Amino acid sequence: MHKIAICLLAMVFVALIAVPVSAQDRQLRQHHSIEIEVECLDTATELVRGLNGYNLESSVFLNEGNRHRGSQRGAHFTRRVDYWAFEQVQDALRGMGEVLFESESAHFLGSQIMDANAMLTALTQEIERLSIMMAASESLDVIIEIDARLSQVTWQRNNAIGTRNVLMSQASSPTIYISIFETEGDRPAVTPPRFGTRIAESFTGSLRTTWETIGNMLVFATRMSIPFVIYAALALLTAWVCIIVKRKRGARPTLAIAGSDTPIANQPEEITPAELAKPDDKEGEE
Repeated sequence: MHKIAICLLAMVFVALIAVPVSAQDRQLRQHHSIEIEVECLDTATELVRGLNGYNLESSVFLNEGNRHRGSQRGAHFTRRVDYWAFEQVQDALRGMGEVLFESESAHFLGSQIMDANAMLTALTQEIERLSIMMAASESLDVIIEIDARLSQVTWQRNNAIGTRNVLMSQASSPTIYISIFETEGDRPAVTPPRFGTRIAESFTGSLRTTWETIGNMLVFATRMSIPFVIYAALALLTAWVCIIVKRKRGARPTLAIAGSDTPIANQPEEITPAELAKPDDKEGEE
């Protein structure tokens, strides 16, 4: 019996070792980066879209070359795949063309998932306690305080659930960063322009730059002259007002004497009796 029991235990141990442990069970977040050079970019992009998973980000770009080489097309994909199809997708990408670069990394998420689960458990227990306290309380003020705390704890619990779900999704769906470049030899090289064309383009560019410079200078001069124009207009207005006021002050009114047509301003000055008596006094003394 002992031998049979030992044999059964050995068989169970071997079976446990033989069962493959996935990245999801190991709580690993896997990343895989690969750069591939293909003959036809359109065909490669269609193959990538047909693989397992879904695209988080995708873009198609064009790298401009110099005058003697053509432009190179390319595409970037950030794709999430199921953990059980991760190796199949890797093999399919390697078979599309020439692999230029490839790297793989993994990050352990077990501690973060444990923290999220512990936080979720604590918040769930607090919600249960607050619910019991609210049902047993008879004071309106206490009920209002408990309800406010209950709303805050419920929001924290929902946030913890979202964090845990994201971590579990990362563990169950590895991320693949795919860069695809099209072979440059499949396109004809761009012929360089002739000497006359380059001269014409240079002359046209010089004229365009000159006109733009003149326009910028005119705009700058206009902006700088606006304050001086305003100051000159204010100075002319002030001088005109001063001249009008001075003219009004210099014009004195003239009144005519009764029975005479001569204005008061034009009448001769009166001679006092003392001034008339002075010559007679001098004759008497003589």
